[in-house]
Order: sequence, then C-alpha cells, then structure tokens
Amino acid sequence: MSLTARWLARHGAPDPAAAAAIAAARAARYDAPVSAMWAPIVEGMDQLGPWLGVAGLRRAAALSDRAFDDMDSRLHTHASLPVRLAWLLVRAPLLEARYAEPAPPDPGHPLLALAEELRARSDLRNDTFDVIVVGSGAGGAPLARDLAQAGRKVAVIEAGGLLTSDTAAGALERHYVQQGMLGSIEGGGMALVVAGRAVGGTTVVNSGTSLAPLPTQLEAWDRTAGTRFADGGLDPFVRRVQEELGIRPVPERHLDASARLVREGLRLLGREGAFPLPRNAPDCDGAGRCCFGCPNGAKKSTDRAFLPDAVRAGATLLMHTTALAVRADASGVEVLVRTPTTRRRLRAKELVLAGGALGTPGLIRSSRLGERWRQAGDALRIHPASKVFGWMPEPLPHGGVPQALGYRPPELPRVTFEGAHTPPAVTGTVLQLGGQRHRDWMAHHDHLANYGLMVRDRATGSVRSVAGRNVLRYTLHDEDATDLGSGLLIAAEVLFAAGAERVALPIVGAAEVTRSELRQRKPTDFTRKNLLTSGFHPQGTAGIGRVVDTDLALMGAPHVWVCDASVLPDSPGVNPQVTLMALSFRLAGTLLEKTS
Repeated sequence: MSLTARWLARHGAPDPAAAAAIAAARAARYDAPVSAMWAPIVEGMDQLGPWLGVAGLRRAAALSDRAFDDMDSRLHTHASLPVRLAWLLVRAPLLEARYAEPAPPDPGHPLLALAEELRARSDLRNDTFDVIVVGSGAGGAPLARDLAQAGRKVAVIEAGGLLTSDTAAGALERHYVQQGMLGSIEGGGMALVVAGRAVGGTTVVNSGTSLAPLPTQLEAWDRTAGTRFADGGLDPFVRRVQEELGIRPVPERHLDASARLVREGLRLLGREGAFPLPRNAPDCDGAGRCCFGCPNGAKKSTDRAFLPDAVRAGATLLMHTTALAVRADASGVEVLVRTPTTRRRLRAKELVLAGGALGTPGLIRSSRLGERWRQAGDALRIHPASKVFGWMPEPLPHGGVPQALGYRPPELPRVTFEGAHTPPAVTGTVLQLGGQRHRDWMAHHDHLANYGLMVRDRATGSVRSVAGRNVLRYTLHDEDATDLGSGLLIAAEVLFAAGAERVALPIVGAAEVTRSELRQRKPTDFTRKNLLTSGFHPQGTAGIGRVVDTDLALMGAPHVWVCDASVLPDSPGVNPQVTLMALSFRLAGTLLEKTS
C-alpha cells in the first residue's frame, strides 16, 4: 500500500486506493512547479518521514498503525517549517479526496442568457473601444456598467471564467488565484494570501460582508495621501453601493449556529457590542457556502449585479482572456491580450486597470507604465486572519450565513472578529492537529463551532510577477502576531463560555487545549513561527499618493487609471469591497466627463 493510500485508510476512506488515485490526479492539476513536486515529495516523505517523525528506518507505508499516527502527528508539528510544509503538501489533496462533498445544484447565471451577445462582440474585428477595463471585480465592473449605459464602447478583460456550481475543492482550483495556494514564507513563518480569479473577481468567492470604510481610516488617508474622503467626499458613492446591492444586516433567522453560540459566549463574558454583519445578499436563504459560490445566486457579486447590465448596454466581455502588455501614448492605449485561441491587440482612448492588488502591479511593471512603475507591487498589505474551533457537546444544525456576526474588542483597536465556517475539506487543512486527534476532530465536524478574526496589519510586503505567477514577500509583524494571539485567546474563551468541551487553536505543536490549559496561555505565545494565518484583502500595491493620484490616474500616464484594492493607501479597517465599488462609481463619473 502506498503512503497516500495508507494515510487515507487511517482516515477512514472507504476505498483508499481509489481515493489515492483521485488525490494524485488533483495534485497533477496544481499550478507549476507544485504539480511536478508533489509525487517526489510523497516519495521522499515515505522514505524519510519515519526517520523525521519517529526515528525509524522503515518506509512510512510499512509502519504499524500506532507508529504511522505518531509520524503523522509529529510531521505536522515538526520544528522545521520546510518539513511541515512538505507534509502539508502531501496531505492537501488527500484531505480533498477524503472529505469531498457533492456540488450543490446550479442556480443558473444571468450571463449565460446573454451568450449570443457575448459571442458576437468577441469578434476579432471588434478591437477599438472608448474604454478598456482589465478586471471584472469590485473595482472594474461597476464603472464598466455605468460607462456602457452612458453610451461608451467598453471592453472588459477577465482572466477567469464564469463561476458555476462546484465543490469547495473545485471552486478553490478554478476560481482562486493560484488555486488558493499563494503564500509567503518569510521570517520563519507562513501566510497564505487568498483572492478570487473569476468573472466577478473576489466578489464571487467572498462572504458577502459589506462594511463601509471606517471614518478613522478615511481621515488617515486624507492626512497621508491627500484624499478628501473624510469630509463626505466618498459618502454619496458608498450610499449608492449600499442601495444598489441591497446591503443590510444579516437577519436573525440566518445567523448560523456558530454565530449564535459566539453571541451567547460574549454575553456570558460581559462583552457587549456584537453586531450582525451587513451583506450584499438581500435574498439570502442561509445556504452557508458563500466562499465557494452562492448555490442560490443570491449574493450580489459583480458578475450578477453589474456585468449583465453592462453587456445588455453593449459592453464586450472577454472571459478567459489575459492582458499581457500595454502601450500608452498621447493618443490612447493599446493592450495586447491572450484569448483561449489567439493573441490580439485592443485599442482604446482610456484604460482602467482593475485586476486586483496582486495582478495590477505586474502589468504596470512589465509595461513600465507611468512615472512610478518601479514602486508598483510594493507596500502590500493584507488582513492577517486566523480562527479557533470549539468542540461542542452536541451536533450543530447546518445552514445560516457563515460570516454573520461582527465584534470589535475595545482593548484591541486593530482587531475585528468575523465568523467564518469552513467545509470539512478546508477544515482538515486548517486544524493544527495530526494523527488520531485530527481524525477525532474531523469525525465530529458537525460538532465544531468556530470564530475567526482579522488584524489591520502594521507590516508591508511586496508582490512581483515572475513567469506569469505571483511571488509574495510578507513577514507578519511581531505586534500583529501578538494582536492575533490576544484575539484568539478571547475567541477561545468565548467558545468555552458557550459550552465548548475543547478548543483547537491555530498554533503549531499545542493546538488542542482545555479551559484550564487556556488560562496558561499568553498573547506573546503566538508568533509568526508557530501561528497559522491566512491573508485576506490584499491591497496597497499601487497606492494613492505613491503610484496613482487622488483621482486614480496613474501618475505620468494620462490615459491609464487604476481602480482596485491596489490603490488603497492603507487598510480601510474593514472588508474593502464597498470602498472599492464606491471608488469605481466615482471614477466612472470622471471618465464620462473625460470621454464626452
């Protein structure tokens, strides 16, 4: 029996050999070079895993059940980060194969009804526009819709495809940047950075949380970047976003089980101020699957809220199309794109780069656009995030909004709590447990409540495009790690107050704790080297005042504009999609005046 089949057998797979073949096929679809590395790493861990984990010389697949479990647990918590990463890579497709869930029914998509228009406008002879928009997410789609409805000839270039019903693993593979495996290994730690790659950008795979930017952050932008937002300059556009998307707080009936438990735990601890999070899903019925595509089409992501109207108004939407290079001169812009079948050049009077904080800087740098192109990709900020699982005595009812309840602890001004439910295949990779303990927790997945949080970070990093792939450098700041630790201790105490029997912390080597053991933990016990974090909402890589001006024009490139999270001078203090849509509406007005 192979190492992978043996692991799957220990984790209760009904047909370990068949599941191992499914996992190997999945690993072969990873982006290069990971796809080529997986099989050699599996072979290496089969030979070296026992020596690294239990001081044995036999192959892992030949170990006794007890020794195999011991090896699994020790490799998962090994002192060496490369060893932990190698074992995580081995286990990732195994977890997907073992804990796969069926895809929900497809709700259909309004863009499919416009297939004939989309095909007709993709004709190679149709290559000159008033405005080209690269990216269809929160920054690109709203302005594309407004421009098209005002009679401008608009093309929207989108590297991703249309999100349709899929499993959680399938959504990660097809609709996340680098299959959700983009990360940074700096300072002895690791942080994954998550963003969408689909028609609609990250808006199709986020939780729908729709918060207005914090006034304190707008004031800071005014001081540091020269914007004029805090005096109400952005307010009309924020209100328009809220009205068009029907943004409203999660209704009581759609709070998921974790949110209800957390709310009660906060109350019992005397912590006030928990609030239902506002969302862009007025017709939500609480299917609990937001981050992998709403199975009911209820979330007003940009592929549903703006792009169908843009196409009906005459816009051209080119899916599975990548912008390769841009040439800008006094008369306008020319964009070289690669479609699924050919390369072609598109021309326009104006260009809007809206490919996100990870994608836009690479195009600016490779095309040397503007006078500040060398700074594009620097000053990367993320919202470092983590979560705690609590083992409740009884199974929890399924359904509800997975990110439904917000809370800001007064003693931690940079921390925001937002719950985040994960399906089993994803939970399996997040739990910092191995061997028998991992199996026990996964076997009781329906007993697991959770509570997550994010930090407005102090650190900055960078992103570069190398051979068409994003390469990140980001080191979690020591104070951000301590803030996360403080928040995670609060989250754990909240779950215990709500009735949890045990809690799993996102910390290497000592994850599972009882309530008495939790009291021995300190915020400084959490460091970048032992803390599992994910980074959400990448931003700042072409910031206002550094690379673009306050109107979002690329400095030194009169026909090029940027409208995505890369322009944010700093974190807005909340999930940024409302801020970006407001900026998109604002830029649409500027471009309508310029192209009139």
